[in-house]
Amino acid sequence: MEAHVRPLRADAARNRARVLDAARMAFAEAGLDVGVEEIARRAGVGKGTLYRRFPTKEALVCAIFEDILLEFERVSAEALEGDQPGQAFVRFLNTCAVMQADNQGFYDVVSRVGSKVTTAEQSARFRKAAAGPLERAQAAGVVRDDLAADDLLQIFRMIGATTREFSGGQPVEDWRRYLSLMLDAMRPAAATQLPPRLDR
Repeated sequence: MEAHVRPLRADAARNRARVLDAARMAFAEAGLDVGVEEIARRAGVGKGTLYRRFPTKEALVCAIFEDILLEFERVSAEALEGDQPGQAFVRFLNTCAVMQADNQGFYDVVSRVGSKVTTAEQSARFRKAAAGPLERAQAAGVVRDDLAADDLLQIFRMIGATTREFSGGQPVEDWRRYLSLMLDAMRPAAATQLPPRLDR
């Protein structure tokens, strides 16, 4: 017999939505280091109310990341369509870079996938979404075949870092230059043998 889940009261549901909206904006602007006090202030609720909905900051981050992950999965699914896998892969990486440039929280999460800021299920979904466009481009012979999904996560992190100034964390536009360099390095014609991955 399934346990009955009592729906939130209207005021509790509104408070939860306000906390999530405030957290989305705060994380997008300033990243995951924003304190719960600031999020509660933006939401217009007390810390106690926030903690009743989200017992830990990690729980709040996971809830916000779920929205980001759904968008990332949508972008990945789009890259699996059409008859030009190479162009789709380039668009996929461009879109991921834009997402990181526009959202400091997404940039922070990408740099910490597999850590406690995401659940094991979310990390697995993120890797699967990253792997799809990569494997399709490899099958078409337009991306070197010795790259794995975990390599692509590191490439996301490197490109994400180029969307930020070294001081102040403000988005910059030079990431397109460095993404082009990365794409050149991923083409089979430019491939040289890679050192083995240390985690194998």
